[in-house]
Amino acid sequence: MKQFTILLPLIFAAMLMGFNETESQKNQTANAILGDISFVHKFGHRPNQTTDNTLRIKTHLEYVENLLRQKDVSRLPLAQQQQRVQLLDLLHGYREKGIFPKNHDYINQRKPCFIDKDGNICAVGYLIEKTAGREAAEKINRQYQYEELLAMQDEGIDNWVSTSGLTKEECAMIQPTYGPFVYEEGNYIKPSYGITSSVFSGLNVSLGTINMVQIGRGAKSKAVPIVGLITGAGQIVLGATNMPKSIFKFGLNYTNETQKKLSMFNIGVGAANMILSAWNLIANRTPKNKKMAWNIYSYPAVGNNMGLAVGFTRKL
Repeated sequence: MKQFTILLPLIFAAMLMGFNETESQKNQTANAILGDISFVHKFGHRPNQTTDNTLRIKTHLEYVENLLRQKDVSRLPLAQQQQRVQLLDLLHGYREKGIFPKNHDYINQRKPCFIDKDGNICAVGYLIEKTAGREAAEKINRQYQYEELLAMQDEGIDNWVSTSGLTKEECAMIQPTYGPFVYEEGNYIKPSYGITSSVFSGLNVSLGTINMVQIGRGAKSKAVPIVGLITGAGQIVLGATNMPKSIFKFGLNYTNETQKKLSMFNIGVGAANMILSAWNLIANRTPKNKKMAWNIYSYPAVGNNMGLAVGFTRKL
Protein backbone atom coordinates (compact mmCIF):
# COMPACT_ATOMS: atom_id res chain seq x y z
CA MET A 1 0.00 0.00 0.00
CA LYS A 2 3.02 2.27 0.12
CA GLN A 3 2.72 2.90 -3.63
CA PHE A 4 -0.91 3.87 -3.14
CA THR A 5 0.01 6.40 -0.43
CA ILE A 6 2.60 8.05 -2.68
CA LEU A 7 0.44 8.24 -5.80
CA LEU A 8 -2.82 9.38 -4.18
CA PRO A 9 -1.79 13.07 -3.71
CA LEU A 10 -0.66 13.18 -7.33
CA ILE A 11 -3.99 11.81 -8.49
CA PHE A 12 -6.03 14.37 -6.58
CA ALA A 13 -3.77 17.24 -7.69
CA ALA A 14 -4.17 16.25 -11.32
CA MET A 15 -7.94 15.95 -10.99
CA LEU A 16 -8.18 19.41 -9.41
CA MET A 17 -6.15 20.94 -12.22
CA GLY A 18 -8.45 19.45 -14.83
CA PHE A 19 -11.81 20.16 -13.23
CA ASN A 20 -11.20 23.52 -11.57
CA GLU A 21 -11.26 25.60 -14.75
CA THR A 22 -12.70 28.94 -13.66
CA GLU A 23 -11.79 31.16 -16.58
CA SER A 24 -14.70 31.75 -18.98
CA GLN A 25 -14.37 30.95 -22.65
CA LYS A 26 -13.11 33.84 -24.72
CA ASN A 27 -14.90 35.13 -27.80
CA GLN A 28 -12.28 35.01 -30.55
CA THR A 29 -14.37 36.14 -33.52
CA ALA A 30 -13.87 39.34 -35.53
CA ASN A 31 -17.19 40.84 -34.46
CA ALA A 32 -19.49 40.33 -31.47
CA ILE A 33 -22.62 40.09 -33.64
CA LEU A 34 -21.53 38.69 -37.02
CA GLY A 35 -18.71 36.53 -35.75
CA ASP A 36 -16.43 35.35 -38.59
CA ILE A 37 -19.12 34.91 -41.22
CA SER A 38 -17.38 37.55 -43.37
CA PHE A 39 -14.22 35.45 -43.58
CA VAL A 40 -16.11 32.25 -44.34
CA HIS A 41 -18.19 34.07 -46.98
CA LYS A 42 -15.07 35.27 -48.79
CA PHE A 43 -12.62 32.40 -48.32
CA GLY A 44 -14.86 29.40 -47.70
CA HIS A 45 -13.31 28.45 -44.36
CA ARG A 46 -12.92 29.80 -40.84
CA PRO A 47 -9.81 31.71 -39.77
CA ASN A 48 -7.33 30.12 -37.39
CA GLN A 49 -4.42 31.20 -35.20
CA THR A 50 -2.17 31.75 -38.24
CA THR A 51 -4.59 34.05 -40.09
CA ASP A 52 -3.34 37.60 -40.55
CA ASN A 53 -5.18 39.95 -38.18
CA THR A 54 -5.32 42.84 -40.65
CA LEU A 55 -6.83 40.54 -43.27
CA ARG A 56 -9.57 39.51 -40.84
CA ILE A 57 -10.45 43.14 -40.04
CA LYS A 58 -10.46 44.25 -43.68
CA THR A 59 -12.58 41.26 -44.66
CA HIS A 60 -15.07 42.01 -41.90
CA LEU A 61 -15.36 45.73 -42.76
CA GLU A 62 -15.82 44.96 -46.46
CA TYR A 63 -18.58 42.48 -45.66
CA VAL A 64 -20.48 44.72 -43.24
CA GLU A 65 -20.19 47.75 -45.56
CA ASN A 66 -21.81 45.82 -48.41
CA LEU A 67 -24.43 44.44 -46.03
CA LEU A 68 -25.41 47.91 -44.81
CA ARG A 69 -25.45 49.43 -48.30
CA GLN A 70 -27.93 46.77 -49.44
CA LYS A 71 -30.39 47.49 -46.65
CA ASP A 72 -33.59 49.36 -47.60
CA VAL A 73 -33.59 52.64 -45.65
CA SER A 74 -36.21 54.50 -47.67
CA ARG A 75 -38.26 55.02 -44.51
CA LEU A 76 -35.53 57.22 -43.03
CA PRO A 77 -35.63 61.02 -43.42
CA LEU A 78 -33.62 62.21 -46.42
CA ALA A 79 -31.00 63.87 -44.21
CA GLN A 80 -30.34 60.60 -42.39
CA GLN A 81 -30.20 58.66 -45.66
CA GLN A 82 -27.53 61.05 -46.91
CA GLN A 83 -25.62 60.87 -43.63
CA ARG A 84 -25.71 57.10 -43.79
CA VAL A 85 -24.21 57.07 -47.29
CA GLN A 86 -21.51 59.51 -46.17
CA LEU A 87 -20.58 57.34 -43.20
CA LEU A 88 -20.38 54.21 -45.32
CA ASP A 89 -18.13 56.07 -47.78
CA LEU A 90 -15.92 57.07 -44.84
CA LEU A 91 -15.89 53.46 -43.69
CA HIS A 92 -14.78 52.38 -47.16
CA GLY A 93 -11.85 54.81 -47.09
CA TYR A 94 -10.92 53.76 -43.56
CA ARG A 95 -10.78 50.12 -44.66
CA GLU A 96 -8.66 50.95 -47.69
CA LYS A 97 -6.07 52.75 -45.54
CA GLY A 98 -5.74 49.66 -43.36
CA ILE A 99 -4.49 51.43 -40.23
CA PHE A 100 -6.21 49.72 -37.29
CA PRO A 101 -5.74 49.83 -33.52
CA LYS A 102 -4.08 47.02 -31.59
CA ASN A 103 -5.20 45.30 -28.43
CA HIS A 104 -2.21 45.78 -26.12
CA ASP A 105 -3.85 44.73 -22.85
CA TYR A 106 -5.62 41.39 -23.44
CA ILE A 107 -3.02 38.80 -24.36
CA ASN A 108 -5.29 35.84 -25.15
CA GLN A 109 -8.54 37.60 -26.05
CA ARG A 110 -9.79 39.57 -29.00
CA LYS A 111 -11.33 42.81 -27.81
CA PRO A 112 -12.74 45.96 -29.37
CA CYS A 113 -10.33 48.88 -28.93
CA PHE A 114 -11.66 52.39 -29.49
CA ILE A 115 -8.28 54.15 -29.61
CA ASP A 116 -5.02 52.34 -28.82
CA LYS A 117 -1.94 53.74 -27.06
CA ASP A 118 -0.44 54.75 -30.43
CA GLY A 119 -3.50 56.86 -31.31
CA ASN A 120 -4.90 54.45 -33.89
CA ILE A 121 -8.70 54.61 -33.89
CA CYS A 122 -11.29 51.90 -34.53
CA ALA A 123 -13.82 51.91 -37.36
CA VAL A 124 -16.76 53.36 -35.39
CA GLY A 125 -14.43 55.79 -33.60
CA TYR A 126 -13.19 56.97 -37.00
CA LEU A 127 -16.75 57.71 -38.14
CA ILE A 128 -17.39 59.69 -34.95
CA GLU A 129 -14.08 61.52 -35.31
CA LYS A 130 -14.83 62.58 -38.87
CA THR A 131 -18.35 63.81 -38.08
CA ALA A 132 -18.22 64.96 -34.43
CA GLY A 133 -14.53 65.64 -33.86
CA ARG A 134 -11.54 63.91 -32.33
CA GLU A 135 -12.36 65.15 -28.83
CA ALA A 136 -15.71 63.39 -28.92
CA ALA A 137 -13.98 60.12 -29.87
CA GLU A 138 -11.32 60.52 -27.16
CA LYS A 139 -13.99 61.20 -24.53
CA ILE A 140 -15.64 57.89 -25.42
CA ASN A 141 -12.25 56.15 -25.34
CA ARG A 142 -11.47 57.38 -21.84
CA GLN A 143 -14.49 55.53 -20.47
CA TYR A 144 -15.08 52.68 -22.94
CA GLN A 145 -11.73 51.84 -24.56
CA TYR A 146 -12.23 48.05 -24.65
CA GLU A 147 -16.03 47.95 -24.41
CA GLU A 148 -18.48 46.56 -26.94
CA LEU A 149 -20.64 49.28 -28.46
CA LEU A 150 -23.97 47.87 -27.27
CA ALA A 151 -22.66 47.96 -23.70
CA MET A 152 -21.74 51.66 -23.90
CA GLN A 153 -24.35 53.55 -21.92
CA ASP A 154 -23.44 57.06 -23.02
CA GLU A 155 -25.74 59.91 -23.98
CA GLY A 156 -23.22 61.36 -26.41
CA ILE A 157 -22.97 58.08 -28.33
CA ASP A 158 -26.75 57.65 -28.41
CA ASN A 159 -27.22 61.23 -29.70
CA TRP A 160 -24.65 60.66 -32.44
CA VAL A 161 -26.27 57.37 -33.47
CA SER A 162 -29.73 58.99 -33.62
CA THR A 163 -28.61 61.36 -36.40
CA SER A 164 -26.23 59.02 -38.23
CA GLY A 165 -28.74 57.08 -40.28
CA LEU A 166 -27.41 53.92 -38.62
CA THR A 167 -28.87 52.02 -35.71
CA LYS A 168 -26.80 51.22 -32.64
CA GLU A 169 -26.97 47.53 -33.60
CA GLU A 170 -25.57 48.37 -37.06
CA CYS A 171 -22.73 50.32 -35.46
CA ALA A 172 -22.03 47.29 -33.27
CA MET A 173 -21.93 45.17 -36.43
CA ILE A 174 -19.23 47.47 -37.80
CA GLN A 175 -17.09 47.41 -34.61
CA PRO A 176 -14.28 44.85 -35.05
CA THR A 177 -12.26 43.12 -32.38
CA TYR A 178 -8.49 43.46 -32.36
CA GLY A 179 -5.33 41.95 -31.04
CA PRO A 180 -3.70 38.62 -30.27
CA PHE A 181 -5.96 35.62 -30.19
CA VAL A 182 -6.16 31.85 -30.17
CA TYR A 183 -9.07 30.51 -32.19
CA GLU A 184 -10.87 28.28 -29.68
CA GLU A 185 -12.80 26.23 -32.27
CA GLY A 186 -9.59 25.45 -34.16
CA ASN A 187 -6.46 24.18 -32.44
CA TYR A 188 -6.56 25.54 -28.92
CA ILE A 189 -6.00 23.42 -25.80
CA LYS A 190 -6.28 25.16 -22.44
CA PRO A 191 -2.95 24.87 -20.57
CA SER A 192 -4.61 23.36 -17.50
CA TYR A 193 -6.30 20.66 -19.59
CA GLY A 194 -3.09 19.88 -21.46
CA ILE A 195 -1.05 19.56 -18.25
CA THR A 196 -3.70 17.44 -16.53
CA SER A 197 -3.93 15.14 -19.54
CA SER A 198 -0.15 14.71 -19.51
CA VAL A 199 -0.13 13.83 -15.81
CA PHE A 200 -2.94 11.30 -16.15
CA SER A 201 -1.43 9.80 -19.30
CA GLY A 202 1.94 9.35 -17.61
CA LEU A 203 0.35 7.71 -14.57
CA ASN A 204 -1.90 5.40 -16.57
CA VAL A 205 0.73 4.33 -19.09
CA SER A 206 3.13 3.54 -16.22
CA LEU A 207 0.50 1.68 -14.20
CA GLY A 208 -0.68 -0.17 -17.29
CA THR A 209 2.87 -1.38 -17.94
CA ILE A 210 3.23 -2.53 -14.32
CA ASN A 211 -0.14 -4.29 -14.55
CA MET A 212 0.99 -6.23 -17.63
CA VAL A 213 4.21 -7.29 -15.89
CA GLN A 214 2.29 -8.42 -12.80
CA ILE A 215 -0.22 -10.34 -14.90
CA GLY A 216 2.65 -12.24 -16.53
CA ARG A 217 4.53 -12.92 -13.28
CA GLY A 218 1.54 -13.60 -11.08
CA ALA A 219 2.19 -10.89 -8.50
CA LYS A 220 -0.12 -10.93 -5.48
CA SER A 221 -0.03 -7.18 -4.68
CA LYS A 222 -3.36 -5.39 -5.16
CA ALA A 223 -2.04 -1.83 -4.72
CA VAL A 224 -1.13 -1.20 -8.38
CA PRO A 225 -4.40 -2.46 -9.93
CA ILE A 226 -6.48 -0.56 -7.35
CA VAL A 227 -4.63 2.69 -8.09
CA GLY A 228 -4.92 1.89 -11.81
CA LEU A 229 -8.69 1.61 -11.54
CA ILE A 230 -8.82 5.03 -9.84
CA THR A 231 -6.50 6.83 -12.28
CA GLY A 232 -8.13 5.13 -15.27
CA ALA A 233 -11.57 6.27 -14.15
CA GLY A 234 -10.17 9.75 -13.49
CA GLN A 235 -8.80 10.07 -17.02
CA ILE A 236 -12.08 8.85 -18.51
CA VAL A 237 -13.98 11.49 -16.53
CA LEU A 238 -11.41 14.12 -17.55
CA GLY A 239 -11.86 13.30 -21.22
CA ALA A 240 -15.65 13.13 -21.03
CA THR A 241 -16.09 16.43 -19.15
CA ASN A 242 -13.77 18.27 -21.56
CA MET A 243 -15.26 16.83 -24.74
CA PRO A 244 -16.12 19.96 -26.79
CA LYS A 245 -19.64 20.41 -28.05
CA SER A 246 -20.44 21.35 -31.62
CA ILE A 247 -21.80 24.90 -31.68
CA PHE A 248 -24.07 26.08 -34.49
CA LYS A 249 -23.24 29.73 -35.02
CA PHE A 250 -23.87 32.03 -37.96
CA GLY A 251 -24.91 29.11 -40.15
CA LEU A 252 -21.83 27.03 -39.39
CA ASN A 253 -20.88 24.24 -37.00
CA TYR A 254 -17.87 25.09 -34.84
CA THR A 255 -15.95 22.32 -33.04
CA ASN A 256 -12.57 22.38 -31.32
CA GLU A 257 -11.20 19.37 -33.17
CA THR A 258 -7.86 19.33 -31.34
CA GLN A 259 -9.52 19.27 -27.92
CA LYS A 260 -11.92 16.61 -29.20
CA LYS A 261 -9.01 14.37 -30.21
CA LEU A 262 -7.29 14.87 -26.85
CA SER A 263 -10.52 14.03 -25.01
CA MET A 264 -10.95 10.83 -27.01
CA PHE A 265 -7.31 9.93 -26.28
CA ASN A 266 -7.90 10.47 -22.55
CA ILE A 267 -10.97 8.24 -22.58
CA GLY A 268 -9.11 5.54 -24.51
CA VAL A 269 -6.02 5.51 -22.27
CA GLY A 270 -8.13 5.57 -19.11
CA ALA A 271 -10.31 2.71 -20.33
CA ALA A 272 -7.28 0.63 -21.34
CA ASN A 273 -5.69 0.99 -17.91
CA MET A 274 -8.95 0.13 -16.15
CA ILE A 275 -9.19 -3.09 -18.21
CA LEU A 276 -5.60 -4.05 -17.39
CA SER A 277 -6.10 -3.24 -13.71
CA ALA A 278 -9.26 -5.33 -13.50
CA TRP A 279 -7.52 -8.20 -15.32
CA ASN A 280 -4.61 -8.00 -12.87
CA LEU A 281 -6.97 -8.20 -9.89
CA ILE A 282 -8.85 -11.17 -11.31
CA ALA A 283 -5.84 -13.10 -12.65
CA ASN A 284 -3.77 -12.82 -9.50
CA ARG A 285 -6.35 -13.11 -6.77
CA THR A 286 -5.50 -15.49 -3.96
CA PRO A 287 -7.33 -18.84 -4.42
CA LYS A 288 -9.72 -19.83 -1.66
CA ASN A 289 -8.96 -22.92 0.45
CA LYS A 290 -11.45 -25.57 -0.58
CA LYS A 291 -12.99 -27.54 2.30
CA MET A 292 -14.66 -30.09 -0.02
CA ALA A 293 -13.39 -31.72 -3.21
CA TRP A 294 -14.71 -34.38 -5.52
CA ASN A 295 -13.18 -36.60 -8.20
CA ILE A 296 -14.27 -39.18 -10.80
CA TYR A 297 -12.11 -42.24 -11.31
CA SER A 298 -12.35 -45.72 -12.91
CA TYR A 299 -11.81 -49.20 -11.40
CA PRO A 300 -11.76 -52.81 -12.76
CA ALA A 301 -15.11 -54.63 -12.43
CA VAL A 302 -16.31 -58.20 -12.92
CA GLY A 303 -15.85 -59.72 -16.36
CA ASN A 304 -12.99 -57.48 -17.41
CA ASN A 305 -15.29 -54.45 -17.36
CA MET A 306 -14.45 -51.00 -16.09
CA GLY A 307 -16.50 -49.17 -13.55
CA LEU A 308 -16.75 -45.47 -12.66
CA ALA A 309 -16.77 -44.11 -9.14
CA VAL A 310 -17.18 -40.63 -7.64
CA GLY A 311 -15.11 -39.75 -4.62
CA PHE A 312 -15.72 -36.91 -2.11
CA THR A 313 -13.27 -35.57 0.44
CA ARG A 314 -13.89 -32.98 3.15
CA LYS A 315 -11.35 -31.16 5.26
CA LEU A 316 -12.19 -30.78 8.91
